[in-house]
Amino acid sequence: ALTAMLEADVNPHRVVVDCTNDDGIAGFYERWMSSGINVISPGRRAGAGPLSRYDAIREAQRANSAEWQYESSVGAALPILTTLRDLLQTGDEVQRLRGCVSGTMAYVFRTMDEDTPFSEAVRQAMEKDFTENDVREDLSGYDATRKIVVLARELGLNVSMEDVEVESLLPDDIRNKEYEGDTEAMRAAVIEDLKALDGPMLERWREARRDDRELRYKFVIDVATGKCSCKLSAVDSKDTLYRLRNNENLVAFETTRYTTSPLIVKGAAAGPELAAAGIFADLLRLGRAFSTSQT
Repeated sequence: ALTAMLEADVNPHRVVVDCTNDDGIAGFYERWMSSGINVISPGRRAGAGPLSRYDAIREAQRANSAEWQYESSVGAALPILTTLRDLLQTGDEVQRLRGCVSGTMAYVFRTMDEDTPFSEAVRQAMEKDFTENDVREDLSGYDATRKIVVLARELGLNVSMEDVEVESLLPDDIRNKEYEGDTEAMRAAVIEDLKALDGPMLERWREARRDDRELRYKFVIDVATGKCSCKLSAVDSKDTLYRLRNNENLVAFETTRYTTSPLIVKGAAAGPELAAAGIFADLLRLGRAFSTSQT
């Protein structure tokens, strides 16, 4: 019904803001853009979904001069995708991207220590609304992987979710478990199960600290090889992630232009307020695009 109404509307500036995390909704993007309907999507279902669907959406976008704004899908309000596009469009050659694009992982590994177990750090991240509705999407690396795919495709790499080498922090019994009850009951049950990981995670934390390192959930995209990975790494003080704060994302751009020191986009990116700011910024970009098209 919504699609039919939009298609019948003669307004030249029609916009859908898709704040769902629904793969079925992402399936409408190609049809919407084929009708000249613009889309803003903070979610990553379309940007990191099946490559054939992604290519079809892109083709519909180009053929019908529709706008697809999804800066907020990676890093909330941080200008990560904008910076990447600016580098590429000004002729720079991006060789490597690295950093952390999970606010949940940033919080957990900045917070846990001898006195704060892994499960407690995860509970605090939930309490602050830093996590996905199902925190297992964060802890399995699944959410970070979607963001990596969005970035890799922006670089022209034909990458899908299954191409990313990802370290899940969850054993299969927790990752695949069917939890019952409402959201609060499910979250409480997950936290209870995560207590089994407190010991192993503390040992990894201690091992890193013995070498004067910090645990960070780090991603790398190597453009030359096309390889993408994200895993829990012990980084030293020379790594840009070493001083990552508990609500931050960071992306370092290693390029032909930035050879001696990478270009870094870093800042707060966790929480509903920043997510909303990112969506609003996408809407403003769309408005500027409309203004340009009328001049």
